[in-house]
Amino acid sequence: NMVPPSSLSASNEFRLHWSLCPHTYIAPYIGTPLKVNGDINKPEWSRIPWSSPFGDITGKEEGGPLPTQKTQMKMAWDDEYLYIAAIIHSDFPVLASFHDRNDPIYQRDSDFEVFIDPPHSCHNYKELEVNPINTVWNLMLNKPYEDDGQEHSGRIAKEGDSLYYEVRKQKTATKILSGSVNNHEAGATAVWSVEIAMSHGDTLAHLSSNKPQVGDRWRINFSRVEKKGDINWTWRPQIVWDPTQRKFVGKINMHLPDAWGYLQFAPPLDMSDDQKNNSFIGEIDSNLQKYRDPSWPAKIVAMNIYYAQRQYKDSHPNGKYASTLEELGDLVNTDLVRPFTVERSDGSGSVVISLTSSPGSKAEDKQSDNDSEKGDDNGYNVKVTTPMDGWVVTVTNSRLVRVFPPFSHSQTAEKEAL
Repeated sequence: NMVPPSSLSASNEFRLHWSLCPHTYIAPYIGTPLKVNGDINKPEWSRIPWSSPFGDITGKEEGGPLPTQKTQMKMAWDDEYLYIAAIIHSDFPVLASFHDRNDPIYQRDSDFEVFIDPPHSCHNYKELEVNPINTVWNLMLNKPYEDDGQEHSGRIAKEGDSLYYEVRKQKTATKILSGSVNNHEAGATAVWSVEIAMSHGDTLAHLSSNKPQVGDRWRINFSRVEKKGDINWTWRPQIVWDPTQRKFVGKINMHLPDAWGYLQFAPPLDMSDDQKNNSFIGEIDSNLQKYRDPSWPAKIVAMNIYYAQRQYKDSHPNGKYASTLEELGDLVNTDLVRPFTVERSDGSGSVVISLTSSPGSKAEDKQSDNDSEKGDDNGYNVKVTTPMDGWVVTVTNSRLVRVFPPFSHSQTAEKEAL
């Protein structure tokens, strides 16, 4: 059910935090399953607005896609599937050479990609790639590559192997709307579409999350890769804290789930609050308080400390993590952290760093959400509690993120919030 807006929403104290919050796409529920055939102009899609055009993965304006290179997506959902439509314009050759399931499409072909993390945990997230002739590669990352994560897929493993992951009910289709594939003639243009139905069962594999309900939020991003990776255009830029530069910086790296945008599951269009103009269906920024993730301020602080800890460890001969914010010094953004550490009359708000020492069992490789909670030798756990409203976000040295709602009579600290 719809999570109520945080009391932080109206607070200027957290203006910086909200300015860093990525956009949300609010997807309507549809009562009749879509026939996935690549036709993105069917009536079911016509009432759902397109996203903003994709931009450079780093967020920079210069050198980004031209209007003749525009990419956009839209989403809907039902009890079994998340539906995605995309339209891709090109004024350079649209390439497709891979034909076999789970081929590494991004290495040569024009490539549309989906990244999705239902529990916001940065672990066991899923990726889908599709080329213009509907060759598909599915994979799961037990954690990001920077955290020693590994690909789990049918490309590198067989059923029964620990690194095997495969989808069961996914549907995809592509359609060449104008032009042609692999046309290298000067001045050739093309437009192609993608239509996808991602089964919730496939997306939630190896996770403890439930199927989505109205009001739930997942983390999601989309990427268009061209020219063997020289071009990477995304829905939301991959911007994270860089402690060496002491600022937020766009990275050429899709495997930063903490930087992805939000997908919010909405009721059917005919049941929406404003069905006449559908003003709350489609893409919105964080200025609309009603649709904000109330745990975001704690999330951005937790991840700020995560990146600072990585740099702290790399720059110290003993390879240890910091045990206090004071040790991290200006590796963290003090303006972000300050509202969580300032003394308040009600005693709310805190940042606690706990060093851990547990068996280095590489438990994440077991594909269990519970197993991946175990840290490495000499790791840490950060717990950030939001002042006033009590949202709690934790992160470990392996980038395992957990979100806990405020205490209430019906909730305990062990219940996860999406």
